[in-house]
Amino acid sequence: AAAQRAADTRDADGDGVYCESLPCPCSKKAGGNGGGGSGGGNSGASPQGCVRPQGVQSIGFSATKYPNIFRHFARAVKAGWPRVLRINRPGADARRDRLLENVFTRSGFDRDEYPPAVGRGRGKGLTRGANPTGWMASVQYVPSSENRSHGSVLGIKLRRFCNGTAFRYVFY
Repeated sequence: AAAQRAADTRDADGDGVYCESLPCPCSKKAGGNGGGGSGGGNSGASPQGCVRPQGVQSIGFSATKYPNIFRHFARAVKAGWPRVLRINRPGADARRDRLLENVFTRSGFDRDEYPPAVGRGRGKGLTRGANPTGWMASVQYVPSSENRSHGSVLGIKLRRFCNGTAFRYVFY
C-alpha cells in the first residue's frame, strides 16, 4: 500500500534514491537484514509498536509449500533442538555468520538454520556456543527458493512481536 501511495516516486532528499522511506526486507540500508526474519536491521531493536503477548505464539507454515524446511525442523527437534524459541534480534547477523562460516555454499541451495538466527541466543537450549552466544544450530541444504520464501514469511510473521516473545513453528 505504501508503494502505491508513492506512485510519483519522488526523491524527497535529492540523493538519487527513490522511495527510500518504504520498507525493504532485502536491503541492509533500508533496515532489513537480507532475510532470516530478524527484521530489526543492524540495531536488533524491537520494532516500534511491537507486542509481547503471554504464552508461546504459533507461527504457521505449509508443510506442502516448505517440505524441506519441515523435514529439517523435524530432524533438528528430534536431535534435541528446542521447539519453543525466543525472538532475539540483536546479534542475529553475527550468529548466522559464525554458524555458516565453515558450511560451504552449493549452487541452487541455501543453508537453512534451525533454530533460525533470530530465535537463538536467549532461552533454554538456545545459548549453545559462545562468541557470539547462541551461534550454534542445525544446518541443512534446502532449495534456495524454498528457504528464501520461508525466511521472508517468517520475518513477516515475527515483525509485530517484541524481542523476548516466545514462538514455535507449526506446520499444517
